[in-house]
Amino acid sequence: ESLDKKGNIVGFDADMVKLFPSYLNDKNTTYKFKWNQMSFDNIINQLQAGQADVGISGFSYNKKRKVSWSMPYTATAQVAVINKDSKIKSIKDLEGKKLAAQSGSTGEVAAKKVKGATVSSVSNAQENFPALKAKQFDAIICDLAVAKKYAKAQNFKILSQSLLDEKNYIVAKQGNTKMIGIMNKALKKFIASKDYKTLTDKYGLKAL
Repeated sequence: ESLDKKGNIVGFDADMVKLFPSYLNDKNTTYKFKWNQMSFDNIINQLQAGQADVGISGFSYNKKRKVSWSMPYTATAQVAVINKDSKIKSIKDLEGKKLAAQSGSTGEVAAKKVKGATVSSVSNAQENFPALKAKQFDAIICDLAVAKKYAKAQNFKILSQSLLDEKNYIVAKQGNTKMIGIMNKALKKFIASKDYKTLTDKYGLKAL
């Protein structure tokens, strides 16, 4: 996800959530969704504090995250984004290099597993790409959909081999099975719909 020029949240998850009321609402229910923007690494704390009902931001499974998990809705991977003129050709070439990742993400976890690499973590992933362009980093480790977006828009390259293959989930406060049940109901209808292929194609995500 990112912000457009008007400050609106845009991206796959934002488009998906716009469809949820049509899957959930009937004569007995009227669900509405309101986005609260915050740094990725703060979402789970806000769920645990009851300040948000669900976290929908490309979450991939990590047993250390104390949350309840929905069914998966897309497949993804953590990949390396590099400058077009970079001499890095493979994952092995990342060893000992300067890497950047979003704090609290599995991209950060994957980056820290690269032998001898120096990893810089920032809360706003969008800030990494101008720094990569300026060659402050050798590579950015991020979600495949994010990588494709910036590679296309700013002429970066993506290494073909992934550092980590994953699936994406919606998360809720640990033990909140009611909210996860509601999310799973919406996700099942979404995945079975034509909207699913439309959005995965639009954003370059892997369908399940």
